[in-house]
Amino acid sequence: MRYFFSILLVCFSILASGQKPDSKTLGTAVSDFDKALVNRDSAILKRLLSDDLSYGHSNGWIQMKKDVIGDLYNGKLTYKAINLKSQNVNMEGNTAAVRMNTEVDVLMDGKPLQLKLNVLQVWVWKDKHWQLFARQSVKV
Repeated sequence: MRYFFSILLVCFSILASGQKPDSKTLGTAVSDFDKALVNRDSAILKRLLSDDLSYGHSNGWIQMKKDVIGDLYNGKLTYKAINLKSQNVNMEGNTAAVRMNTEVDVLMDGKPLQLKLNVLQVWVWKDKHWQLFARQSVKV
């Protein structure tokens, strides 16, 4: 019986440790977000984007969660590729700031654009996973 409880305790410890904010799970969320934009995966985007999202583009255009997802399907934006060039992460408790340099291939209203961007993303650990709370990009 003691052996059974020891194994049970170890299992719960492993599960609990996997449910804390850390840089590994954040890195996965950032990567999954870029892939979801390119793949137009609304299920992943709905999970990763905060309901209170503020998503700023380099041209000053601001979107909310429903807009980011909707514009992938209405022809406004089609992400062809997002290539990460560099990334810096700062974490404080349940909040993380991710600064990155990216190259983005996108169609905006059917017109191709190749952009070099500096991006700041603010992620919040909520409901046992990272959610993108705010994003702002500027052209390099």
